[in-house]
Amino acid sequence: MGHWRGLGFVALLLLAAAIALLRGADASRTQPVVAELHLPPAFTVARDFDFGRYRLSWRGTAFGVYAQNRPEKILWSAEGGFLAAGVGRPNPLPLLSERKLLCRDQSLESIERLGARLLLKGHLRCADGRLSGYVLSFEDDGERGVLLTVALGDSELDRLYLRWRRDAGERVYGFGELSGAYDMSGRRVMVALGDASAAGQGGRSIAATQAFYLTSGMRAFHSQSTVYQVFDLRDPHRIGLEVHEGRLAARIYKGESPQELRAHQASAVGVMSTPTVPK
Repeated sequence: MGHWRGLGFVALLLLAAAIALLRGADASRTQPVVAELHLPPAFTVARDFDFGRYRLSWRGTAFGVYAQNRPEKILWSAEGGFLAAGVGRPNPLPLLSERKLLCRDQSLESIERLGARLLLKGHLRCADGRLSGYVLSFEDDGERGVLLTVALGDSELDRLYLRWRRDAGERVYGFGELSGAYDMSGRRVMVALGDASAAGQGGRSIAATQAFYLTSGMRAFHSQSTVYQVFDLRDPHRIGLEVHEGRLAARIYKGESPQELRAHQASAVGVMSTPTVPK
């Protein structure tokens, strides 16, 4: 009898260890990836950069993008590191994919205007020492808002992590059939390939074509990517986006009502071109 009790105790210990290991793996998959921003001395000076009818205002370690005739209505903004990258471990179920490598040291080295586009260029340094160039661009999209594209220079990097500011108390609505139903804050929203399916504990899954949300601040974000993505809405001050690819194309809309924002979404067609990036 004592022998069997001993085996049962060992089995319980093994089960507890397995549960702890799974919880640790899940935490590593779901914790936010935050970049550390490194800037040259010239970026300590406040500057404005116009592109078409829009403007990027740089203020030390933060910036905001807005229409020149509506400086009080910020469309997209960031403070500190806003872009990271990495390599994921292959898994038939993207939801269970683990992070193999992260690149969280971000440098911003130049902001260049090219017609109605503004190019933010720099490098990402990875934990294994590799260095990849990147280009993040904003482009005038008329009265709808701006186009946003991100491209990484190293083709082996198949994870992209983008973070931007969220106003205090800003509520988030949207994502396909859930549009306008209720505030999605506090969730991780998985954007799956094809039809929507169960997302697992603490999240919700939608189809890739429905990767659109709007906020109580009357701005909206519409990813044009067709790969697996995760919107992280758990932080009351930041929104995070994880893309299982080394590039991203998206639209950022401005409007005065949810109806106007959804009309912009309906009228937008096609995917923007992605800028080339030096290695």
